[in-house]
Amino acid sequence: MGRTRMGPLEGLKIIELWCIGPGPFAGMLLSDMGAEIIRVDRPNEPDYGYPDPKYRTLWRNRKAVAIDLETPEGVNTFKRLISQADGFIEGNRPGVCEKMGIGPDDLLAVNPQLAYGRMTGFGQTGPLADQAGFDLSFISLTGVAHAVGTEEEPVPPLILGGDFGGGGTYLALGMLAAILSAQKTGVGQVVDAAMVDGSASLMSYMYGGLQSGVWKDKRAANNVDGGHWLYRMYRCADDEFISVACLSPKLYKNLERGFLLDPKIFSFKAGRDNWKTLASKLQDIILKRSRDEWVEHFKDLDACVQPVLNMNEAPNNEHLKARKTFLTHGNVVQPAPAPRFSQTHSEIINQPPENGQDTVEVLTDWGFDESEISRLHREKIIGNH
Repeated sequence: MGRTRMGPLEGLKIIELWCIGPGPFAGMLLSDMGAEIIRVDRPNEPDYGYPDPKYRTLWRNRKAVAIDLETPEGVNTFKRLISQADGFIEGNRPGVCEKMGIGPDDLLAVNPQLAYGRMTGFGQTGPLADQAGFDLSFISLTGVAHAVGTEEEPVPPLILGGDFGGGGTYLALGMLAAILSAQKTGVGQVVDAAMVDGSASLMSYMYGGLQSGVWKDKRAANNVDGGHWLYRMYRCADDEFISVACLSPKLYKNLERGFLLDPKIFSFKAGRDNWKTLASKLQDIILKRSRDEWVEHFKDLDACVQPVLNMNEAPNNEHLKARKTFLTHGNVVQPAPAPRFSQTHSEIINQPPENGQDTVEVLTDWGFDESEISRLHREKIIGNH
C-alpha cells in the first residue's frame, strides 16, 4: 500500500483505461501532481514484451485494478468507479469504447460531471480517424517531421512532438480544464486530444513566422533549427559535442571572447547566406579541444555554450544534481516530477504497479464490500484477488 498522495491535485480522482504512450504520460503528469490515478487492466494482460513494470516509469504513482470489461458485470463494476471519479482517460481508436458500453454517452449518463479524455493520433473525426499510426505518422502531417533533420533529409525525432508533447501534455491540460469547467458548471464533457492537433499547436511559432516571411519552409535554414551558425551542435576533438545557442547580441560578446573570434570574419549580424561558412569556420576552432575542455573554458562566461550529454551522463550533471532533476526510486533512475510547486510538493510515492495488483484495496476504498469483491473474483470479473 502506497502513502497518501500529495501535490496540488490532491483529491482529484481519475480512471485510466490501460493504454500506451501519451495516455500514461498524461496520467503520470497528473499523478505526479497529486491526482489519484486508478489504472484499469484486463484480468489476463497479454505479453507485449515490455520490461519489468518498475522500469515503465510512465505508470508510476498509480494503483491498478483488473476488471473484465467484456462482461456486463465488469462494465457495471467499472461504472461504479466512474460514478465517483472526476475524469476518465482512454487511448483506443474512435468507437472502441462505445462498442464496450463505456463511451461518452454511457459514462456521462452515470456521472454528468465527468471529464472524458480521449487520446488518439488522428482524432475522433476526419478521414483518417479510424487509421492506425504511431508518433511519426501524426507529425508527418503537421509539418513537424518535415522541419526536423538535415538540409538533405528529414530525421525521425524522438516521440516528443506527437506522443508526449502534442499528445499527453495536451490531454493532461485538457483534462484539468474540463474538470475545472465541470466544477463551475456541473457539466462534464469530452476532451478530444489528437496528436495531429497538439503537434500542430506546438508549431504555432513556426507557422506565424512562415506567414510573415521570417521562417523558411526548409530544414536547417532558420534561427532555431540548426541552420544558424550560432544555434547548432558542434563536434569536439574527442568526437563529443557542445551546443552553441547564442542568439543575443549581448551574450555574443562573451562567445566572441571565449572562442577568440575575429570580428573581421565572424559577425552576429551575418545573414543566412553566410551561416554555412561561419559554421564551418567555428567548427574548425571547436575541433581543437575536447568537449569537457570547452565546458571548463566557458564555465565563467555567460555565452550559451553547454555540453551535449547522453542519458547516462545527464543525471550526474552538477546543475541537475543540485536541482534534483533526476531521482532514484525503486532502484530506477528517472526524471523527477515537474513542474515544482512552492507549497504543494510533488513526489514519487509508488512504483509502477503490476497488472491489477491493487484490485482489492481500490475496490474496498471505493465502496465495495468484502462479499462483493469475493463474488466478483469468484466469477472472474476481477483479477488478482
